[in-house]
Amino acid sequence: MKKILTSIILLLFLASPLFGQSSEEKKFAVRTSIFAQALTYNLDKQNGVGIFFGQLTTEIKKDNIKKAVNSFYGVNHAYAFNCINCDSFFIITLLGPYGAVYTTADGSTYTYSGWALNVVGGYGWYFENDISVILGSGPSFTTWSKESENLKSDKGYGKVVEDRVKMLSFQPITPFLAIGYSF
Repeated sequence: MKKILTSIILLLFLASPLFGQSSEEKKFAVRTSIFAQALTYNLDKQNGVGIFFGQLTTEIKKDNIKKAVNSFYGVNHAYAFNCINCDSFFIITLLGPYGAVYTTADGSTYTYSGWALNVVGGYGWYFENDISVILGSGPSFTTWSKESENLKSDKGYGKVVEDRVKMLSFQPITPFLAIGYSF
């Protein structure tokens, strides 16, 4: 509950200057990267803010970990060097709470939660039909803490999951691809 309230407060801080600030004809955009969706609002020619949410299931099948299910939502800010609704280099920051449930070979589950900050740099293409494609990469940092575990055996898979979570806490290169429509 604390994370949801914090996210709402962050969104309100970002949303306060929204109304009446955009000089762009196309003020909103919806974007998808298959496992994540976003709604953004153009504050001006070069800046946009928004919200995002998603879920990603990864089949791992390594070190007795079968899969991981990551859920996330949060707020984002985009800065385009030229303009939001044209071909331009950009920087996007994404901030929000994340959750992950790892399932091991014996059926045990380990639940983690934390906050993530992603900074993405790249290039966006904007087409005449209001479709856009964004391609980039950048670092990702996540703080994780174990929320719960549901053990099915005493094989000690929890240590393997914990090591994986620590390893994934900082990723120097995280790819980013999104396709959007502006309106």
